[in-house]
Amino acid sequence: MKLGTGWAALAAIMLIAAGCTQPGGASNGPTQAAATVAATGAAATAAAPSPTAEAITPPTSLITAGKLVDCVDIEYPPMEYFPSSDVTDANLAIGFDVDGARAVAAKLGLAIEIKNTAFDALIPDLGAGRCDIVWSALYVDPDRLKVADAVPYMATGHVVMVPAGNAKAIHTVDDLCGKTISIQSGGVVEKASAAANKACTDGGKPAITVQGYKLVSDELQQIVIGRVDAVWETDTAVSDWLLKNPGKYEVSFAFPRDKNYGVYYGKGKTDLGTALTAALKAIKADGSLVAIAAKYQMDAGTLEAIK
Repeated sequence: MKLGTGWAALAAIMLIAAGCTQPGGASNGPTQAAATVAATGAAATAAAPSPTAEAITPPTSLITAGKLVDCVDIEYPPMEYFPSSDVTDANLAIGFDVDGARAVAAKLGLAIEIKNTAFDALIPDLGAGRCDIVWSALYVDPDRLKVADAVPYMATGHVVMVPAGNAKAIHTVDDLCGKTISIQSGGVVEKASAAANKACTDGGKPAITVQGYKLVSDELQQIVIGRVDAVWETDTAVSDWLLKNPGKYEVSFAFPRDKNYGVYYGKGKTDLGTALTAALKAIKADGSLVAIAAKYQMDAGTLEAIK
């Protein structure tokens, strides 16, 4: 199938897959030109815009008054990534999440600092007061909500990706029994794949061999070198992979898009939650968040998660 944009292609695939998916089981955009890198960097380091007449009252419980500190795992395109291999300054990161965070900060009249943080340290660092928010493509998950609060901003779901042609005939979660898959460790997919594996063994079927990796890039590499039969990942990451590797891989089946990514903030910090909710609604309403989605070839319909 010839791909248009990653999200458009994935949306079509998911519609087809959803019709044949059985319930069960169930946690990258184009490289920017140099001019965009320079512009993004300038925007990241410049002073925050002055509040407008419609400005929302900024939160009072920030680590540093006047600045929003955002912990981000910068290795997950199109949500957060570095524009080139020689860029390491977190404040020069690009992607839907970091651009969205900058837009929210501007709406609140705040400066913003992006802190590159390992995936498994995101919520712990938030709890330790090292950042005000975590905006890094994290599912709104009951376990995380025990220690932090979250504001939903994007609907998402899981998909299973296989080499083009689907020679192993993986069409449902049951077809993963006896197969080898790669996942990112420490997230919702790890829990979901463990549950799917248990269903296999409880039903007398061969176990799923689950290979977990800290980095999504390492997880995806396993299907390139033929070490796994499939990759179980989010639709956002897979859509970007399909865009960058046309004709080589396909979505074998998709789970319902019934989850949300959320911006996490400190437990009980209602001033921050109220401000984030209002700012997200505002940048969705004025079209700026939709424009960010379009910039990274993402489906703006997923923003309906913002209520």
